[in-house]
Amino acid sequence: MKTMAKTKKTKTTYKNLLLVESPAKAKTINKYLGSDFKVLATVGHIIDLPKSSLAVDVENNYEPQYETIYGKGKIIQELKRAVPKGGNVYLAMDLDREGEAIAWHVKNALKLKNPKRVTFNEITKDAVNKAVADAGKIDDNLVEAQKARRILDRLVGYKLSEIIWKKVWYGLSAGRVQSVALRLIVEKEEEREAFKSEEFWDFGVVVKDSDGNDLTAKLKTKDGKKYVPVDSKEVKDLEKLLGKSNYTVVDVVERERKKRQYPPLTTSKLQQSGHIAFGFTSKRTMGIAQALYQAGHITYMRTDSTNLSMKAIKEIRKLVGEKYGKEYLPEKPMFYKTKSKGAQEAHEAIRPTNFSMTKEDVAKKFGNAEAKLYDLIWRRAVSSQVAPKRAKVLTVKIQAKDVADPKYIFSLGGEMTLFDGFRRILGGGKAQEDLSEITKIVKGDELKKVKFETEQKFTQPPARFNEASLVKMLEKLGIGRPSTYASIISTIQARGYVEREGKTLFPTDVGRVVTNFLRGSFKRLVDYEYTAKVEDELDDIAEGKIDYVPFIDSQYKPLMKEIKVADKEVDKKDVVILGKAKGEKCPECKGSMVVRVGRYGKFLSCAKFPECKGMKDLSGGEEALDFKKYFKPKECPKCKAKMVLKNGKYGKFWACEKYPECKTTMPMLLVEKCPECKEHLVERRSKWGKIFIGCSGYPKCKYIKKAKKKEKK
Repeated sequence: MKTMAKTKKTKTTYKNLLLVESPAKAKTINKYLGSDFKVLATVGHIIDLPKSSLAVDVENNYEPQYETIYGKGKIIQELKRAVPKGGNVYLAMDLDREGEAIAWHVKNALKLKNPKRVTFNEITKDAVNKAVADAGKIDDNLVEAQKARRILDRLVGYKLSEIIWKKVWYGLSAGRVQSVALRLIVEKEEEREAFKSEEFWDFGVVVKDSDGNDLTAKLKTKDGKKYVPVDSKEVKDLEKLLGKSNYTVVDVVERERKKRQYPPLTTSKLQQSGHIAFGFTSKRTMGIAQALYQAGHITYMRTDSTNLSMKAIKEIRKLVGEKYGKEYLPEKPMFYKTKSKGAQEAHEAIRPTNFSMTKEDVAKKFGNAEAKLYDLIWRRAVSSQVAPKRAKVLTVKIQAKDVADPKYIFSLGGEMTLFDGFRRILGGGKAQEDLSEITKIVKGDELKKVKFETEQKFTQPPARFNEASLVKMLEKLGIGRPSTYASIISTIQARGYVEREGKTLFPTDVGRVVTNFLRGSFKRLVDYEYTAKVEDELDDIAEGKIDYVPFIDSQYKPLMKEIKVADKEVDKKDVVILGKAKGEKCPECKGSMVVRVGRYGKFLSCAKFPECKGMKDLSGGEEALDFKKYFKPKECPKCKAKMVLKNGKYGKFWACEKYPECKTTMPMLLVEKCPECKEHLVERRSKWGKIFIGCSGYPKCKYIKKAKKKEKK
């Protein structure tokens, strides 16, 4: 007979329970509160919409049908048991809309009557204790705004994905903001493809001053207008016209230029700077920042604000004066205006909580990546309160002595630092030039011509987006919010719509197909201004200006009308066409062909499909392979039949020709063999998108071929 073990109820020795999302955050806060407090973590959200259904009652005021997240039932029970009888419960989730929503969910799940809402911008002893003393109530407007975003994203994503499955192919998906970000990347690629490169020439002249120094001046204007030679004929004509003439100094301009300091970091600027300085993805940057915040080393990392508290400004000014000198301090503290479109949750800029903590301290506790990002945050915050940089700028303009008409003006000069100012802390800036050679030059001097220097160049297509420039554009257009940028970029890559090439992002063929479909049938949803307007309306809900139901209604009903039209008018076979195939004839009917996209890439198809099913592989067969590099299997290792080259979701592979009777497959192995186990090597892709060569015998053999170091020029 089974006996039930009795569980002892342990008597609580604390009067107050404080709940946060993260165990790391709980650990830090626990150090700052006395024995009257117990600090526990919900480990993120505890309830959410189920993934397997729409879970929104569209007939009943768009009520969400939340359910307990798998595995969180046990946590909820533990939290219920931890609630002190007659004591207080403090909900100390993050101070943004999502944190407010989690607090509201916890209140309902634990059936708390009067929980106290606690928010703080930094996890320090003073900030935490002050927040507890000033505890308030859950902000229902912020909860409604987060609910509206979640429900709108679910409705749009779910319903759009359904029509995409029907009109393109099963398994694809779309999202409200992600689809707009994808459109940006697709249109940038289209712009690059339509770009026509044009020739131009750099034209310069090397002259000698009275001391015998060679100086190079660049051609700037012709008869007062900017002038650039466009072909070799213009260059030769110019060389002939100017001939051996010496040059007269027609103007010398000397001025002092101030370079103002930059504001401290916001979320979007942190992501941009992390990518530019260290090559971090937005997701990695935010992950590192989250760890630093939860450990109490930086202020809250999701913010649009460039403000610093007066307490922080006083600390910075004291540090600057003592460490760098009084000359580095402006007369008054520096204040900055937030320029972000639709800025919200304006708490404080991202800064260290203790300016005496160094990057070396952080490196010992966390690691190099965390130390780098912390140092960047420290330098941006401190340098924002330092005096501007001052530089001497000298420009010398010269003209051919023997050619008065047309009037060609050449220019030379440079910049020399007079006072490094904020650059001493921030670092970087342009390399300085030695102006000693040209400071003696005065108007009217004659400079002897030595030679012409010319170089042919071509205009370049617009650069692809990288994560930094994409974040900058999203912020500029008001699409999404800084806290969502990392997930937007991660999502479009995870869905296979965007890939990375080095640091740049480019659309896959599938990404183009989805974008073309959305641009054709759902113009409103992928319109930049419309998407920004939706964000503004979500902000209005957070401020109590707009109600949840009318807002969702105004988005959902037009969407359903658009879906109905697309379902009726869009033909599936037309959606996957990328364009006409020039110079290609159908192998069956000799008619024209089009480029289509299938699950496994591009292929040519007869324009008359489905009447004619003529097709041609675009990926290239065996004849396109370099067999000096790639290994060609002689026969199937199981049935000895021939192995044929096929194209799949993850690229080319070898398969037995007797498929489906024999399902043997082999990856694209390299001819080169592993020096350790003698198995063939294979090309792999890391989680960061980089291609590397490793042993095909992995995980038994973990050999990785070292990449060759680039030769220094």
